[in-house]
Amino acid sequence: MIRRSTWIVLVVLLAMIGLSFYLRDRQTRELAVATPTKGMAPLFDSGEGDPTMIKVESSLGLVVQFSRNEDGKWVLDAPEETEADQAAAEAAATQIGALRVLSTVALAPDIIGLDTPDYTVTVAFGDSGEHKLLVGAITPIQDGYYAQLDGGPYRVVDKFGLDELIGLLINPPYLATPTPRASPTPVASATPSAEAGTPNASPPTATPNSQGQITATSTP
Repeated sequence: MIRRSTWIVLVVLLAMIGLSFYLRDRQTRELAVATPTKGMAPLFDSGEGDPTMIKVESSLGLVVQFSRNEDGKWVLDAPEETEADQAAAEAAATQIGALRVLSTVALAPDIIGLDTPDYTVTVAFGDSGEHKLLVGAITPIQDGYYAQLDGGPYRVVDKFGLDELIGLLINPPYLATPTPRASPTPVASATPSAEAGTPNASPPTATPNSQGQITATSTP
């Protein structure tokens, strides 16, 4: 016969299992809940102009930064100071303006990866100051990243645009160095052999002298 205390333990155990399933299901439903943003509004205000500095950092310590110099040309500041590929840097600047907000969410930062962001994107627009975008986890349906701009509400920002910027950590906009053309190697001329180029000495000839003696002479 099962004791009463055993039944109590079983009931408590079943209750804990049920609570665990309930909390897990609730968290899953919360991740799927988002407030759509009408018309996919731009993340940054276009009235601030064009970016003058872009910096992307990862939680692993990788960093890439490039900015416009006094002549308006892009230069690479990190991971090293050097010339930048103007087309690649300008494409990244265009991508900043193309970032779109898909939705706004009301979730705890630890659930969406914003308690310890994977990436930080810092953008400067001339005299408007800097903006800092924290980038957390990817959404369950893989359409965007959970992000927070300047300490504001948690949003979902389109994944394609952020992937382009994050990819700069692996492929910074370095200026391509042209590969020098190889100079042709001169071919050494052939040295004539003794058989082909050096004439042989003529065989000696016998010539009698005034005393009738025969002497041998050779003609070179």
